[in-house]
Amino acid sequence: MAPRKLTLDDYTVTRDGQIINNTNGHILKPQPNSKGYLRVMIGGQRYFVHRLVAEKYIENIDNKEQVNHKDGNKNNNSVSNLEWVSNLENRTHAVKNKLHLCGEDCPWAKLTQSDVDEIRKNTVLSMEELSKKFSVSKSTIQDILKYRTWKNS
Repeated sequence: MAPRKLTLDDYTVTRDGQIINNTNGHILKPQPNSKGYLRVMIGGQRYFVHRLVAEKYIENIDNKEQVNHKDGNKNNNSVSNLEWVSNLENRTHAVKNKLHLCGEDCPWAKLTQSDVDEIRKNTVLSMEELSKKFSVSKSTIQDILKYRTWKNS
């Protein structure tokens, strides 16, 4: 007979983000995903540690969908470092704290702020001509002109 598959109820989630097996006292070693968030495997299912901590210890009065690391450190899953936020609040926090790079700070940006300014001030060249001049797609030019990208510039 195969042993019973453990479930989340078989573990204790601590205020500092440790996940402990209640049957043997073993502390799970979380593994980072591709974005650096720590996860544990329980009963064949992966769980984000920060989410387990928030769900257990932080009331979510406004039913917000995401958990933010206040200090930006994805390894700090202590309850004091976590808060429930909306997607917009999470993204705003990331940009404000330079956790999400944008504009010229982004290492793969093809344009500079002065390029964007020139594109927006342009009254002569077509979108196709601008895209050729700056070696970007017409949709990139359109996104800049409609403030879908480079929003804060």
